[in-house]
Amino acid sequence: MLSKRILAAGAILALATPALSQSTSPQAAMPTLPPETPLVVDGNITVDAADFEGNVLRIPEDRRAGFRMSYDRVAAVVDSVFVTRSVAQKARDAGLDKDPAVQARLKQLQDGFLADTYMQKLEKESQVADVEARARELYIADKDKYMTDEEVQMQQVLVGVKCRTKEAALELAKKAHDEAVATGADFLAVATKYSDVGEKAEKGGDLGWSPVKAFVPSVREAVAKMKKGEISEPVESPFGYHVFKLLDRKAPQQRPFEAVKNQIIEAERVNLHRRKLEEVVQNVRSSQTVITYKDNVSKLVAPGLDPDELSRRAREAMKTAPRPDKAAAPEAK
Repeated sequence: MLSKRILAAGAILALATPALSQSTSPQAAMPTLPPETPLVVDGNITVDAADFEGNVLRIPEDRRAGFRMSYDRVAAVVDSVFVTRSVAQKARDAGLDKDPAVQARLKQLQDGFLADTYMQKLEKESQVADVEARARELYIADKDKYMTDEEVQMQQVLVGVKCRTKEAALELAKKAHDEAVATGADFLAVATKYSDVGEKAEKGGDLGWSPVKAFVPSVREAVAKMKKGEISEPVESPFGYHVFKLLDRKAPQQRPFEAVKNQIIEAERVNLHRRKLEEVVQNVRSSQTVITYKDNVSKLVAPGLDPDELSRRAREAMKTAPRPDKAAAPEAK
């Protein structure tokens, strides 16, 4: 019966999992009962409303209301707490809770939960902190970080290498270049004539505006040297050979503060939370009253070699061992 109850609770919780992905409004009404309100009673085993509220703390705060909108999910939590408490009582009846190591582990579990709850408190404080003034300082101090990308407006001839040799593609690109730089030449007409069939040709060779960083290195290098209205010599890329005409260039500009404010604020809140956590840990570790008994800690170390260390040594030995194909060949007789 007990195993069936556990399996049933697990099945209900598994079915409930998709609902956890549904965020609900933080203003959603949360039903409450007095903490001591009984939910399940079996002799000296009692599960009350406080037990339920404590269990649902494991669910992210913004998803708790949605989770509680199903009787089956609520009942599964109550049942799970009841089964766990009943089995735990059997452990007490067997005297397992008297073991000093078990008692210490129970205390550690409680400490871990309380520490995590405190860290969540610090995170909430970071999320509501007013850091807009600090965000504006960061925006002014690090202008390069909030610049737009350099953009260019270009047209191109693209002679591919899929259906021809690189030599033939380069020769064709040179011909396209010579025609493009001729007086009165229509660059897009040249692009249509020489470019391979495909998306670029269908656009008539017009690339429009593109960020320079989006191009492959060889193209970026060529574009960096070009002036407005200039036509490039053939430029090689993994796609073939290009002949570019630079129509215009937009230099990087600093984005308006309002456009990046939320991004900076969110990053600063994350940093604020991290700094608070580091401060807490550092204060604990740097306490002037803390005493570490290193000799006693050393006495807890088991004799012998750490299996992980043995595995590491074995891997190192395999790396330095001579390979069979590199062994000296036997002398010919």
